Amino acid sequence: MSSRRAGPSASRRRNRPEPEILSARRPAAPASGPPPPESEPGDALPDGFASDVPPADERPRSRSARIVSAERHDPDARLVERERLLGRLLSSEGRGAITRAAEQYAKAGFEFPAEQPVQLQLLEHHDEAVVRRAIEALRAIVASEPPLKRPIFEQRLKRLEDSAEEEGTRVAASELRRVLRTEAG
Repeated sequence: MSSRRAGPSASRRRNRPEPEILSARRPAAPASGPPPPESEPGDALPDGFASDVPPADERPRSRSARIVSAERHDPDARLVERERLLGRLLSSEGRGAITRAAEQYAKAGFEFPAEQPVQLQLLEHHDEAVVRRAIEALRAIVASEPPLKRPIFEQRLKRLEDSAEEEGTRVAASELRRVLRTEAG
């Protein structure tokens, strides 16, 4: 038995749309017909051809496209970039993705805002120095407003308390977790 694949049926071949043929032309070229032949100055053109092409030294030089990047001092472009990178950080899931997004944000020269959602994401960063700064920021935030996403907040603190490599990170997470429990009770 051969495993030959069947081709399209006759009815499908009849119903195929014809391909659309597109053509491009240069802006200075005539709208239709073959392009005029290139000629040297002083050469006579065959009958039926009019010379619309100026000599090479009189032709306008073609302009090349330029790509312009936003300048660093453009406040609107910086604001757009900041919002884009911050949105990426907030939508990231998993420690690796959060770490990469946070590093890109910091590399672009932005300071992390003292907002709960941002600092809560930073608790998942691989660098424990960043995590400790986030814990300190969250301690100040929680003193003035109730915690958002409390179960996630406590879960991340518990993970840090149990498995952080550095003693300072474990202690800071434990203390903040204790503050959350006393506030809830």
